[in-house]
Amino acid sequence: MINVKRERSKVKSFGVMLMAFCFFTFSCDNYFKNDYVDNSPTSGKLKVYYSHGLQLHIKNQALSFRSIYHESNIELQSACESEIIKALLDDSCKAIIISRLLDAQETKAFAQKNLQPMHSALAKSGVALVTSVNTNIRKLTVEQVKQLLSDRLTLKDSSGKIISPLAVLDNKCSSVSHYLLDSLIPNKNFGSKCFAANNELELLQKISEQPDQIGFIDFALLSDVDDSLYKAFEGKLKFIAVGRTDTIYFSPNQSSFKTGEYPFTRTIYLFRRSKDFSLAKGFEAYLAGPQGQTTFLKQGLLPVRQTERKIEVKMQ
Repeated sequence: MINVKRERSKVKSFGVMLMAFCFFTFSCDNYFKNDYVDNSPTSGKLKVYYSHGLQLHIKNQALSFRSIYHESNIELQSACESEIIKALLDDSCKAIIISRLLDAQETKAFAQKNLQPMHSALAKSGVALVTSVNTNIRKLTVEQVKQLLSDRLTLKDSSGKIISPLAVLDNKCSSVSHYLLDSLIPNKNFGSKCFAANNELELLQKISEQPDQIGFIDFALLSDVDDSLYKAFEGKLKFIAVGRTDTIYFSPNQSSFKTGEYPFTRTIYLFRRSKDFSLAKGFEAYLAGPQGQTTFLKQGLLPVRQTERKIEVKMQ
C-alpha cells in the first residue's frame, strides 16, 4: 500500500515538473520573441512612417490589411518628410510611404550603412491648389504659381480689381513644401507672402474662411468625395486648375494624373529595408496588388496598376 502511494506521489511530482517546464519554456519563448523582427508577410508587428497628406489612404489600407490578416499589427506614424527618411535610415521603422524617390544625398546616406532600400510605386497623386469659393481665381499657369511663391503675382478679377493672393503651405517640412522648393523655386526660399499652417486641417479652415488665399496640399487629402473631411469643406473650397501654358488648364484628378497633363503630378512609393519574408514585404505586396490598388482607385487616386477588363462582343 505504501509503495502504491509512493508511486502515485512520483507520478504527481513528475506531472507538476512537466507543467512547470512547459510553462517556463513557452513563457521564455514569448518573452524573448520580437514581433518587429520575428514576423512573416502576414503576421507580426510593423512600424510604418508616412507623409501627413496620405493619412486617409494609408490608414484605410492598414485597416483592410488587418481585417484579412488578423495576426498582423501595423503601427502608423505620420511625420515630416525629413523625419520619415531619417526613421528608415536609423532603423526606427522598416517601411515608409512618401511621394517621391530618394534623392542622391539620401541614397548615399543609406549606402554608407550598406543599405539599399527596396521600393514599389503604389499610386499617383499631386500637389493641389485650393482656395475659397469666394476667391475670383479659377486657373493659374505654372509660371504664375512660381510668381505666387516668390511674391511676384498680381492678378485682375472680372471687375478689374487687382488681386495679390497669399500662399499658405500645409507645413514647413511637409512633402508638399519639399516639392515646391525643389521643383518650382530656384533660390530655394519662399517669399514673404508665403505662410505655413500647423497642419492640413488648419490650412483648409483658414483658406475656406479667407478669400484671396491659395493653399497647397496633397490632393490625396481631399481625393475621396465620400470621406468626412471632403464633405466638411464641400461648397467652401474649390480646386484651381493649372496649365503649363495659358491655353489649356487641368484640375487634379485621376484622368489628368494618368495622362500626365496635370503639371504637379507625383507618384507615391513604399520603401522598405527589411527582408523579403517579412511583414513589410507583405504589406507592400498588398498595396501594390489587386485589393490595395482597387482601394486607391475608389478613394480618388490613380493606381499604378489596373486590372485588365476583357470585353467580349458577340456579333449575331
